[in-house]
Amino acid sequence: METLTAGRWPVVELLLDEDLPREIIDEAGRLASAVRLRLQELPGSRLTELCRTEEHQGFLARMGEFPCGTFEDLQQLLRQTAEERSAGGRNLPPLFVVCDRLQDAHNFGAILRCCDASQVDGVIIGERAQVSVTPHVARASSGAVNHLSIYRVPELLETLRELKTHGVNVLAASEKSDSLLWNCDMRGAQAMIVGSESAGIAPELLAEANAPVAIPMLGGVASLNAAVAAGIVLYECRRQQMSDRS
Repeated sequence: METLTAGRWPVVELLLDEDLPREIIDEAGRLASAVRLRLQELPGSRLTELCRTEEHQGFLARMGEFPCGTFEDLQQLLRQTAEERSAGGRNLPPLFVVCDRLQDAHNFGAILRCCDASQVDGVIIGERAQVSVTPHVARASSGAVNHLSIYRVPELLETLRELKTHGVNVLAASEKSDSLLWNCDMRGAQAMIVGSESAGIAPELLAEANAPVAIPMLGGVASLNAAVAAGIVLYECRRQQMSDRS
């Protein structure tokens, strides 16, 4: 329902359990009609058969390609945010997340949920070796994909350099860094690199970072899941930026 309400991600086909409350079916029908989509009502058992799980909550949709922005769209956003900062028209400095070859859909979705919660201006993903925005990702994000600007770019290295030319500081969370997150100044415009689950951040991207930082680990394990690490860094960044405005 949230995807229909947002109206960003094209729905190709929509099937509903005929036993859903009538008000829910009517609301879904209204939203579907607004985008000229025909809604079909079927027995819940048929939906279970089609999606091979009972966890469909009465909705089954076949989605089109998610509308990611381009490198040129990102450049336009960077120019716009730079102008807003110069004019004093922003409450918080810009904040971006760069995903380097994430493969796990659940992990990517969890990161997107953190990005929405911390009001990230843009999420940047590469065209190669990166899970795309899929229904699984959308579900793991709790619908956050409908509220985020996601940019798919040919080269992450070139994109990092473009961010830096617009005054964006590039952060990279790395357990190998000697600089602790708590001691890092993140009050200005920031972009955080999130590395792949298996290989971490690519060496050439890590070398481009202005500030490799380590999350303090107080227990017995040496590192954190990528989504958990992303959430910690993003909220520390926003905490500093909001404190700087008070």
